[in-house]
Amino acid sequence: MSIILAILVLGLIITVHEFGHFLMAKFFKVPVREFSIGMGPRIISKVINNTRYSLKAFPIGGSCAMIGEDDSGSGDFTHVEGVKVDENGIYDFEGVKFTEEEIKYNNFQVISPIKKFVIALAGPFMNFLLAFLLSFILVSNIGFDVPIISSVSENSSASSATPFALQKGDEIIGFEIPGEKEDIICYRDIALFMQLNNDDLIKYNYPIVITLKRNGKVLKTSVLPKYVEEENRAIIGITFEDMYKKPKGIIETSKYAFKEFYFYIKTTIMSLRLLIRGKLGAKDVSGPVGTVAVMGNAISEAQKFSFMSMIYTLITMIVLISANLGVMNLLPIPALDGGRIVFASIEMILGRPLNKDLENTANAITMILLLVFMMWIFGMDIYKLFSGNLFN
Repeated sequence: MSIILAILVLGLIITVHEFGHFLMAKFFKVPVREFSIGMGPRIISKVINNTRYSLKAFPIGGSCAMIGEDDSGSGDFTHVEGVKVDENGIYDFEGVKFTEEEIKYNNFQVISPIKKFVIALAGPFMNFLLAFLLSFILVSNIGFDVPIISSVSENSSASSATPFALQKGDEIIGFEIPGEKEDIICYRDIALFMQLNNDDLIKYNYPIVITLKRNGKVLKTSVLPKYVEEENRAIIGITFEDMYKKPKGIIETSKYAFKEFYFYIKTTIMSLRLLIRGKLGAKDVSGPVGTVAVMGNAISEAQKFSFMSMIYTLITMIVLISANLGVMNLLPIPALDGGRIVFASIEMILGRPLNKDLENTANAITMILLLVFMMWIFGMDIYKLFSGNLFN
């Protein structure tokens, strides 16, 4: 049951993304042939206001099929050759009808670059909006893990920091070691920083420069972590008990909701940076299969505690994946929304349309490479799933 729920949630997140494209396409009067929830053969389908709305068999995504998308786009409707034309010269796409003027002057390829820019941006924006709204629900109910120290261990690194020791009530706002600097907005930032840099802290005996707030003042001190051999990790000696703070009022709730949302954006960007630098490898990357499996496992574990624990875990996973999808789609890669945004921006700067054959070729080649990469990730997910390494 948890796996089915995870699949539905993943489909919902992708559909929300496509709905952003759909809303802006409709706003700019770009002909939309079909808006689909799900993939594969249609189960239910109806034409409303000259757009076909379809519910499809496999709940793993969705699509917004605009007239004029390049051949590698989700719609694949650049060309109208072979489409049925009635006696009035109307093009008939299975009951969705457009005039030659609509297709010629309003299709995605010929509209102004600013319209292309907004339509492309609308998908990631909807993912970010969904992530923020659900973050608002999360922090309203369970609070936000503010990085305020609750206690400092005696004879620890924190108690002997220089030029001054850390103390209860200090709010951590920054960690820095050679080559790594991290703004701290929540306890999870601290835990992640220590985990990712644990090997370097042990190997090079790096001190951590900590930026903190104390009595309204921003201060800096330096801590030399201690190595705990039994646990094979470096520790500072500070704890964050009862760290979850419930906000009061809509303004404070919005502030913490934005921080919650921003944490997942920042984590996604950090992951990309670590991949490029080689600090993360194939075993750390998951595709749809891995995502669904991990999500299903998290939901199953949360069910053991309570129904509300399951709900909050589910919401957290949606925030994480939706923010991740938004960031990934903004990468300046042809065939992704970020690539379309780059092409539209170049059009605006040059003041003239780009060579469509060149743009379509770039999108097509990149799509092939992305499909190859996705198949590789799919294979890795299956291997990790059956070898028992997916959750390690």
